[in-house]
Amino acid sequence: MDIIITESQYMNLLFKRHKNKIFEVLQDNKSITQKIIRDVETQFGIDCTFIGSYDTVIGGFLGPISDYMVNRYSNLSRIEISLLMFGLILTFFSDNKEKLYNVLQLIKEKKLISFFDRSLSKAYDLKEAFFSFLESLNVRFSKISSMMSYTFLIPLIPLLQDMVVLDMSEEQIDILVTGLANYTGLSISAAIIYDLIEKIIERSETVGNVSISLI
Repeated sequence: MDIIITESQYMNLLFKRHKNKIFEVLQDNKSITQKIIRDVETQFGIDCTFIGSYDTVIGGFLGPISDYMVNRYSNLSRIEISLLMFGLILTFFSDNKEKLYNVLQLIKEKKLISFFDRSLSKAYDLKEAFFSFLESLNVRFSKISSMMSYTFLIPLIPLLQDMVVLDMSEEQIDILVTGLANYTGLSISAAIIYDLIEKIIERSETVGNVSISLI
């Protein structure tokens, strides 16, 4: 027997499907950071406790860069790439200059400094592209450094843009925002997340999808 559902029920199913995809990506973000932590702690004995609950945010930023380095430099091992990515974590998400200096010395000892410079260049490219995207949405942040707290959104932008077809209700956006805020485990502004989601969807409706790419 065929089961007939209403249009609203169908749209609600699509919303749940997109929401599940979003949280799968967030889990991937967290896994990226946790892998880096395991590698540098196990192989080099480096303390990573300062990362705390920023693993989802960091993974959203480092994922595209790590993928680029893996695809571009097949001669690098997983451990070497993790060390390079840890150097980027200290550069963009930590004020501990002594730890950064020590890690950079280790990178030099491993003869990886030229690869670090390339990954650093790509990281600045990604940061600039992401910040430009946020600024184009006219979302106000208290300071530039706080914008880095929202890099977990980088791999989510295509999914959020695709949700334009769902014509989400305020209640559905609230559900999404609450889930994102709770999942990241950070004291980030739910109001800013709500504003970002709305404006990303509005942008997709008016000018089409925008991609943030390192290629």
